[in-house]
Amino acid sequence: MTETGFLIFMGILLLLVVIVVVVVVASSVAGTAAAIADDDDEEE
Repeated sequence: MTETGFLIFMGILLLLVVIVVVVVVASSVAGTAAAIADDDDEEE
């Protein structure tokens, strides 16, 4: 594998990792916000 190919591969890999982290954090924040809203609105 050439150095350029390796750099491209690493760049794609890094991009995928960043996307996964962003999705996980966003879903976590959305879940927390929904839980807080449910706690305020609903009586169980």
